[in-house]
Amino acid sequence: MPEQHYSQEDKFVAGVLQIWSWAQKNTRVLFVGLAAIAIIVFGVRYYLDYQKRVRQTASTEIRAIRYELAAGNPDQVVDRLRSFLVQFDGTDYAREARLLLAHSLLLVNQAPLAIEPARRAADKLGTEPLSTRAALLLAAAYEEVADTANAISTYEDVGRRAPYRVDKSRGLEGAARLRAAQGDLAGAAAIYRELAQMTPETAPMRRFYEMRAAENSTRPLVTSYDASAEGS
Repeated sequence: MPEQHYSQEDKFVAGVLQIWSWAQKNTRVLFVGLAAIAIIVFGVRYYLDYQKRVRQTASTEIRAIRYELAAGNPDQVVDRLRSFLVQFDGTDYAREARLLLAHSLLLVNQAPLAIEPARRAADKLGTEPLSTRAALLLAAAYEEVADTANAISTYEDVGRRAPYRVDKSRGLEGAARLRAAQGDLAGAAAIYRELAQMTPETAPMRRFYEMRAAENSTRPLVTSYDASAEGS
């Protein structure tokens, strides 16, 4: 046993001496390698610190924008949000900034301009909570510009993909309302039945949805008056 112990120590010492010999012969290579590692470590640390400062600045700015919008200054908020997205587009706050921008543009009657930021903020509908709100704003913007087909489609997306029942209901209600307004009574009735099925039996809204489904199922289609038919 002692002989084996000394043999292992000898191997360890021999290995250390071999490394030391290599380091003496390759001092320049070793120095350059260590310097490169130091530069990489410094660069990574600087980048992480920089990203932290950017996030802190973006957080402070978005809070100030929220306060200004709550104070009732959507015109000023629009320009401020556009500047924010130029500076902080890659941060975690960019989605909220687009959501607030779309909301502000709707408030100042600029629905056509609200569509793009709302659409981009809604790109993760079903997985990102802010995307649900953005999708509802997108549907509202489509309504404002009389793009009913896209409004219905967006409302139905919210109704089918939003994670919470309250948001599903809002989306499907919007889709049913627009389908009924367009004369698609069967489509509206089907959506109201879907709403009734997803609503608890004890909730007052279930009876309302059932009533709306029945109304749209039995309501006759309105046809245009043909004056020539009367004289024939």
